[in-house]
Amino acid sequence: MGSDSILAGIGATVLAVTLLVCGFAACCLPVTTASLAGAVSTGADSPYTHEQLVSLAQETRAFTVDAHSSMEEARESLAADVVAAAREASAEGAPKYSQWTQQAKQVLGDAEGEGDAVAADDGAAAGDGSALETMDALAKVSDRYALDADAVSHLEDCNGLITGLSSYLGMIGVAALIIALVLGFRKQFAALAFMLRMGPALLLAVLVVLGLWGVIDFNGLFAAFHSLFFVDGTWTFNYDSLLISMYPIDFWMGMGAVWVGSAIGVGLLCFAAGCLFAWKAQVQHRELEEAAAADAARSKKRKKGRR
Repeated sequence: MGSDSILAGIGATVLAVTLLVCGFAACCLPVTTASLAGAVSTGADSPYTHEQLVSLAQETRAFTVDAHSSMEEARESLAADVVAAAREASAEGAPKYSQWTQQAKQVLGDAEGEGDAVAADDGAAAGDGSALETMDALAKVSDRYALDADAVSHLEDCNGLITGLSSYLGMIGVAALIIALVLGFRKQFAALAFMLRMGPALLLAVLVVLGLWGVIDFNGLFAAFHSLFFVDGTWTFNYDSLLISMYPIDFWMGMGAVWVGSAIGVGLLCFAAGCLFAWKAQVQHRELEEAAAADAARSKKRKKGRR
């Protein structure tokens, strides 16, 4: 096996990973979260309206996916968004006003009196402490109202994973591009065609296996995926918590569809390019055969002339 064939095999594997990364990148786009949250975050069982859940889902996406110069400031910013939405949702006359308890309103400083409110216990009523402290006190009343410490910790873990791996994942894409360029400059069109067609084929094989698993047991696939990166127990939350209200199971099924669809879409473009280079390889092979035949004919003619 020649060096170009080995390089093409490595390139196909790297390309398959790159296609998966492209699908994941599509999932991280703000428009993806906005569209999916708008479709599935109904707010039926939440103290927040549909519009508020969609807005909070986008703010939470930014906290989870984007790089932050200061995580402390990012936490405070997210908490401020949650607290602002909570005050709006719990205000008298708001559509979900009846779903807010007296304790929750006291934490937000929207109710009169002291009582035994959690806000009084924690010293986190409106005007006391930071937005993060207020959100934490509100979450202690119920995680339906705010992101609790476990939810924020999980989102931070996700942010660390995504931002930490992003540079490495980018390097994989660069490696695939370099290998393709090397084969192209060497005019190894057959090897390049193999890489561009085998990469998507490998991806498809993986997706078929994962797809069958997802159809049979999506929750099992979801759990297995999370267990690869997170400690058990750190990524499960109450079904009616704010985090799950923003991102219900249908949201993640939609994310899976976006991931697969985007990866396959880019893979099809690569496969089409591979078919083009396969045709160029055939033309190249035919030209070499014709050149070899012409050289043989000229050589034969010279031998006859010497006689």
